[in-house]
Amino acid sequence: QRAPGVRIFIGEETGLASLQGMSLVTAPYTSGDRVLGVLGVIGPSRMAYDRVIPVVQAAADVLGAALRPHP
Repeated sequence: QRAPGVRIFIGEETGLASLQGMSLVTAPYTSGDRVLGVLGVIGPSRMAYDRVIPVVQAAADVLGAALRPHP
């Protein structure tokens, strides 16, 4: 959860038996140095990672920016 950037969990790496054969691509969204949450995509283990990874990172960046306090 606190690791920076996109993280990928494939099959058994998710730690959930119900996601066997699936993948999870996650990225934290932050406000400054504080992690507010994690955004993720669940899909087949043969998903188009080259397309999913940048979308997940961009969405987490936009969400983090929208939740930052404005002076």
